[in-house]
Amino acid sequence: MITNSEDAPAQPPQADNDDSSLSAHLWFPEPEAQEQATALPQASGSSSLLRDRLYIGNLHPTVDEYALLQVFTKFGKVSKLDFLFHKAGPNKGKPRGYAFLQYLHEGDAQKALDNINGKLLRGRKLAVTFAHQAPLEQSGGSRQPGRARRIDARPTTLSMMKSGIHTRSEG
Repeated sequence: MITNSEDAPAQPPQADNDDSSLSAHLWFPEPEAQEQATALPQASGSSSLLRDRLYIGNLHPTVDEYALLQVFTKFGKVSKLDFLFHKAGPNKGKPRGYAFLQYLHEGDAQKALDNINGKLLRGRKLAVTFAHQAPLEQSGGSRQPGRARRIDARPTTLSMMKSGIHTRSEG
């Protein structure tokens, strides 16, 4: 049966009838909450934006911590700078080309983002955005850096040969 929108009731559907229905999967924000959501958009999913922490990308290899601080302290007090370097391989000890910078106040981070994003620093256009919260690691075990983790728990052929385990029946 097709109903006209004028005939439809103005009240929202009752959630008491069936909790596994549509209302269990959907959430309708209150008008106040909706206004707040439009004022501060957040990333969907498990990662959220950090409004006082900036990602600074496309850095020239000659840019160091001091150069970044010289540029970014003009907009406010910097509380933390994470300047990343390669840990292994042929580029070991060289900068990765990006950094994270955190301000004491969110307003300072916004000013820096507005003024520096897309500007040249040593011949390269900087890519400045708000940083995302890093996802928490799901497995509770500690991991050794630089070592790959096997997805399945089956022994490798080499480990079986070393331990003397034979899988084929000897005839």
